[in-house]
Amino acid sequence: MKKIGIGILENDVWSARAISRWIDGRSPSFTVLWSCGSPAEVIYRCSFGDEIPDVLIVDMALGSISGSDVCRKVRSVNSSIGIIGMTAYNPIEYIDDMAASGAQAMLGKDEIVAKMADLLPIVADGRSPSGMPFVSASQAYRRVMEGSGSSDSMAMLTDRELQVLRLYSQNLKTEEIAKKLGIRRSTVFTYVHRTNTKLCVKNRDEAIRLCKKYDLL
Repeated sequence: MKKIGIGILENDVWSARAISRWIDGRSPSFTVLWSCGSPAEVIYRCSFGDEIPDVLIVDMALGSISGSDVCRKVRSVNSSIGIIGMTAYNPIEYIDDMAASGAQAMLGKDEIVAKMADLLPIVADGRSPSGMPFVSASQAYRRVMEGSGSSDSMAMLTDRELQVLRLYSQNLKTEEIAKKLGIRRSTVFTYVHRTNTKLCVKNRDEAIRLCKKYDLL
């Protein structure tokens, strides 16, 4: 029996542990590959490496970024991952945003025990159990990409953006980077801003740490 690999984005550590334990103990066909509180790391884990999950479970309350934003970024780089949104509040409030962002289902946290076990195999297969406004993972991918009109939504860094981060990681100052690359200081800041937006991080240092972790610098 093929196991269903699951990734969890939840910034509440205790909630993440409880959900992970419940899923792992619910069926031998379920395995939680990882649980993470960083939206940026989740986007990369769903894009690269050996632990891309079959299903991503995304909490809506993530602080500086919404669950639907993460969903859209993941969907723009992956057409097969099934995505389930979850919330401690009324899930109806998030259905339209999550459907438009590429998810296949939306649950309240109080519904996890009753519904999650039946939901996971369906979503892992790329299908939506509830129908409109949700669609399959492949249909959602096409919808998101058609709506984006640009490959920028793929959350991939350009060579120049990586070059700027690399120079900052070597302790060069903004003025030195601008001179070395033959660009203005304001352009350096623009590259940093774009990078932070693509990676869903708060600042340059966090972007550098994340890129180093995935050997991008």
